[in-house]
Formats: sequence, structure tokens, C-alpha cells
Amino acid sequence: MRKVFVVMMIGAAVSLIGCGKNESKNSGSEAGNVSVSGSGDHMTITGSHGEKVEFGSGSSATSKLPSYLSLYPGATVTASFTGSGQDGSGGLISFHVKASPAEVIAFYKQKAAAGGMADTMNAEMGGTSTYVAADEKTKKQMSVSATKAADGSDVQLTWGTK
Repeated sequence: MRKVFVVMMIGAAVSLIGCGKNESKNSGSEAGNVSVSGSGDHMTITGSHGEKVEFGSGSSATSKLPSYLSLYPGATVTASFTGSGQDGSGGLISFHVKASPAEVIAFYKQKAAAGGMADTMNAEMGGTSTYVAADEKTKKQMSVSATKAADGSDVQLTWGTK
């Protein structure tokens, strides 16, 4: 169910930004003003209190990764989503890589440990491996799900900080 929701959100965002036009629009509401801007493979929505949501694909997505994470070597980003507000920030990057799910999980286990996070979940279901880690002290967390594909793995990497 989570994957379906994420795919729908990413699909909606990509369809909105896919036309390649540079546009910026402002919209008023009872809750305040909202600004929407975008170009090519990127769209940003900014709330009146500084909340921000960004959708994109391609290489621009990796610039939003927190310092304790990096993109798996050789990965091809297919979509990304980041957000920030008063209560924290986080994001999701979907990508394809020519590595097995086990190799992807091992890579991110090392990243989590180096970032001071402890394992909170390891799961295997069918062709999908999932790993979750968190640091209660700093309130940061990450999860990675890697699904076996014909020529490697399709991966969803999420992170957040409160």
C-alpha cells in the first residue's frame, strides 16, 4: 500500500513538471499563501510559514540527501521527494542500480552505523529486502527497500529528522 501511494504521488508530481516549462504561481487560501514553481524535472511548493515540498528526478535529487547518506554508486535516480517544516524534514529517492538487494542493504547498513544510527528492523519478503535504522538522540531515521529486478534492484531510500 505504501509503495502504491508513493508511486501515485511521484507520478502526479512528474506529470505536473514534465512539460519542461519554467513557471511560478502563487495561490491564496484561508490558511495562507502557497507558492508553486518548477522547471523541467523539478517542482517546489512553499507554504506561507516556510514549509517546503520538492519533487524531482535526475541528478538534482542527490543534493537533498542528508550528510549521513549517499546515493548507491552507479545508481540511476527515477524520482525524488523532499519536505521540510516546523516539525522536521525528510525525503524519498527512488532509483535503479545494478546490484543485488543484499548488496544495497549492506551498503546502507554501513551508512547508518557511520551516522550513529542503530538497526530497528530487517525484513525479507519475496524479492524485497528492507532495512530501517534510527538514532533516538538526534531523532534521525532512515529506511531502504530493495526489490530484485531483472538487471539489479529497484530501490526506495527514505530519511527523516524531527
